[in-house]
Amino acid sequence: MKFGARILKTGIAISLALFIAQLCHSPSPSLAGISAIFAVQPSIYRSYLEILQRAQGNVIGAAIAIGFGLYIGNDFILIGIASIICVALLIQFKLENTIGLALVTLVIVMDSPNSDFLMVALTRFGTIMLGLVAAFIVNLIFLPPKYEVTLFQFIYTTNNEIMRWIKLNLRHAADFPLLKKDMKWMQKQITQMSSYYELYREERTFLRRTNISKSRKIAVYRQMILCSQKGYELLKILHRYENDFLQLPPEKQELIRMQIDYLTDTHEQLLLTYIDKVSVDLHYAEKHLAQDPQDLMRLFLNEMKEIDNEGIDQYHLMRIIACIFAYQETIDYLEKLVHSFKLRHHDENKIDIDVHDI
Repeated sequence: MKFGARILKTGIAISLALFIAQLCHSPSPSLAGISAIFAVQPSIYRSYLEILQRAQGNVIGAAIAIGFGLYIGNDFILIGIASIICVALLIQFKLENTIGLALVTLVIVMDSPNSDFLMVALTRFGTIMLGLVAAFIVNLIFLPPKYEVTLFQFIYTTNNEIMRWIKLNLRHAADFPLLKKDMKWMQKQITQMSSYYELYREERTFLRRTNISKSRKIAVYRQMILCSQKGYELLKILHRYENDFLQLPPEKQELIRMQIDYLTDTHEQLLLTYIDKVSVDLHYAEKHLAQDPQDLMRLFLNEMKEIDNEGIDQYHLMRIIACIFAYQETIDYLEKLVHSFKLRHHDENKIDIDVHDI
């Protein structure tokens, strides 16, 4: 676990919640600190959604607690029954994420002394809500990190590793134990990419021109992640069916190797084009309109018909070829998106990323 901005914001939110609660002369300021822990989020938009959901969950929990405390009782058995009702209602209203804090609110409110129960219960409920407000204030003051930069860094470093291992595997130079270990790391990185992509997608823009550019960027990053996934799948297939690949005639191995090398090189070039490390071909669209991707498919099918070696598993070989074409399809579409974006958004497409710092 790394020490990051969210850990720092959590500590600041707890301190701010306790400070505000003390300013309001709350008898239990620690309740504000507890609720602040639940409400800290990595982005302003998520914090906004979180405080709305937490507030609804807390209102339901407090209402049930006050109703039980005033009209039924607040012994330990009734607290358990009230908790069951509270959870059932939260699930019914699709507020499952708020169950933890709502139950904390319910227990704390129902545990209020019988004398002056309503006043104490409302005070405790208000203190808990102060913690949510404090956490939201911290999320507003401390701007979230640049998720776009972080997302691209994850994509670039992961793709470099995937492409490096693909080339090593094709040339029979891969260390299998190390490759197996790195493949687990790659899978974790791809999952992390998706998380940062969601955070970046949720970021709000206020200018219409910026919003259009942001929408196109979202499409580009989504395709980049898909390319990473297809490249990872190709690496797994090449690793799994390496023996079948080795049984091909040398010229057919070279044919497949050249095609994969072309795709990995194109993939890397597109990533560098996106951050303006490689110039954009202004005549790209005109030159590629008439390109027929079926030509390469027919070439592969003709090559497969000539295979008559008994030791070659046709099914395994077709799995390799299918992954190659899936990877090529995603690369081709990424190429169209990147070039289209670069040609249409010249002023809004600047990304302050240096590959030497990744």
